[in-house]
Amino acid sequence: MDAELKTKLRWSVRLGAHEWAKHTYERSADDPLRLLGRARKGQQSGALAKLGDAFVLVVGDHVTPLGQADNKELAAAAAHAKPDEGTFACAPAPVAAKVAPTVVIIKRRRIPAPH
Repeated sequence: MDAELKTKLRWSVRLGAHEWAKHTYERSADDPLRLLGRARKGQQSGALAKLGDAFVLVVGDHVTPLGQADNKELAAAAAHAKPDEGTFACAPAPVAAKVAPTVVIIKRRRIPAPH
């Protein structure tokens, strides 16, 4: 039997706010989680972040710690990744001035009764 061996999946890393914003939201300045970009390996995908000295994947509020081998591979991949220079702003949309609601007045029709 000839069986093909599957190649080992590697981490794909893209850095920048535009990438991590697809998976989670911006954290406050005092949060220990530092968002870097996006990481993907097979079906595993999420925002790449540093928590202390280890890499983690973040999806929404869920933080997934990664193994030691994954941390080494992600450190190498992040060192070679270029930061994304795309324009992206994490600011809320401006609120329009309050406008009075539109009022429609429909007059009643009077139909004379036959005598």
